[in-house]
Amino acid sequence: MTDSERTQINQYIEQIAQGSYTAIDSLAQMVSGRMLSVALSVVRNRALAEDVVQDSFLRILSKAATFRKGTNGYAWICKIVHNTALNALRRERRFRALNYDDLPFLSDDCPTEDNLVAAAAVQQAIKELTEREKQLIYQKYFMEFTVRDSARATGISKSEVQRTVARAEAKLKASLTVG
Repeated sequence: MTDSERTQINQYIEQIAQGSYTAIDSLAQMVSGRMLSVALSVVRNRALAEDVVQDSFLRILSKAATFRKGTNGYAWICKIVHNTALNALRRERRFRALNYDDLPFLSDDCPTEDNLVAAAAVQQAIKELTEREKQLIYQKYFMEFTVRDSARATGISKSEVQRTVARAEAKLKASLTVG
């Protein structure tokens, strides 16, 4: 990004703070693609990332008056997008329970006796996990989060994510091992 683009972004933010709605359109044309990239890097879901960008523009509108002149407006916008994306992940995590339909042998239309036994064993093993362990296992295996993604979404360190996932996997393995 060039210095002139940064200067233009700062001017747009200052104009938005003064109530200019045309400045928000100009700002959107200039940085919405980059905002989407930032959001995607956090949420890894295009539809959710697009929602994050829209929410970020609303935050920019409401917070433009707090922008300090002479600072990096683009970095300020990226920080808003990043924080909005993390909040979206937290909201999604809060309302998303472990979905047993994601496990094929649990949602089989014609369950066999073996499938029913396996389903009961998995359900019991999952019940024995702590909420944090359930959350991190879900993020790893169903949302395909990296350790870094989980750390960002939960607010815990990467090493703690790794230890918790390893502990949860060991518990599941011990619970599901026959004999």
